[in-house]
Amino acid sequence: MPRSRNKAPRTGEVSLADATTMGEEFFTDSPYADPGSPEGGRRPPNVPGVSHLAFVALGANLADPQAQLRAAAAALADLPESRLLQVSSLYRTAPVGIRGQPDFINAVAAIRTDLDPQQLLDALFVVERRFGRRREFHHAPRTLDLDLLLYDQRVVDSPRLSVPHPRMHLRAFVLAPLLEIAPLCRIPGRGTAAAWLPAVSRQTIERLE
Repeated sequence: MPRSRNKAPRTGEVSLADATTMGEEFFTDSPYADPGSPEGGRRPPNVPGVSHLAFVALGANLADPQAQLRAAAAALADLPESRLLQVSSLYRTAPVGIRGQPDFINAVAAIRTDLDPQQLLDALFVVERRFGRRREFHHAPRTLDLDLLLYDQRVVDSPRLSVPHPRMHLRAFVLAPLLEIAPLCRIPGRGTAAAWLPAVSRQTIERLE
C-alpha cells in the first residue's frame, strides 16, 4: 500500500534525527524486540497507560490524491487515544498489480497509540469511510487506503488483520517513505526494512518536492 516540502499537518512533529532514534528504540533496543526470534519479537500485552508505536501506509489515486493524503494525515492526528508523530514526504508510484489506473500518491505515518491492533484497524477503517473509500474489488482505485504496517514488534495473524503487513517488504511505495521517517526500523521476521531496498529497486517511485 505514499512529498513536496509542503508537508501534511503534524502533531508532535519530530526531526529526522528523532525519527532515527525512534526507530532504534522501538525496533532494535525495545524490550519487546528480539530480532533473532522466528516471530521477529516477543508479543507484549496491551497494558493500560503504555503506548505503542505503529506505522500506517497512506495511499490514494482518485479525487486529487495529494490533497486527500494531506487531509488524511490531519485525520490521523485525531485518532482516539493516539498521537501523530510524523508523516513522510509524498511519493508518486505506478499502480501495482493492475493497469489502466492513475498513479498513486503514497506516504507513511508514525503514530503512538493506546489502542490495540484491532482497535487501531477499526479506527483506520472509520477514516477511510469518511473519505469515501469503497472496497468494490481487489486493487480497485481508491480515494484513500490506510494499511497498518507495523505495531511495535508484534506479529498479528487473524482473519481481519496481518501485522506486519505481508507485502510491505516488496513495495517501494512502503519502504521509501517508511525509511525516510524511521531509517533503523525492523520488520518482524524479515530483519531491517533497509535490507529489502534492493528487492524493490526496479519499481518506479518519485519523491515529490
